[in-house]
Amino acid sequence: MFTGTPKELRKLQDQARKLALQTADLLNQLDALGLGSGSGQLHTPGGIIRNRLGQGWIVTDR
Repeated sequence: MFTGTPKELRKLQDQARKLALQTADLLNQLDALGLGSGSGQLHTPGGIIRNRLGQGWIVTDR
């Protein structure tokens, strides 16, 4: 459980979101190879990474 300050929490949440966005970008790059696309969703501290039909991998807030 997180025990830091609200400022520290916001900083960590921002970092988690940036990592989630990078992960979504990597998943889109993998799909672009044309070897088959991934499916489903990943739950992360930075949000939910989902594969949306026609939009590729995106990050949504919880």
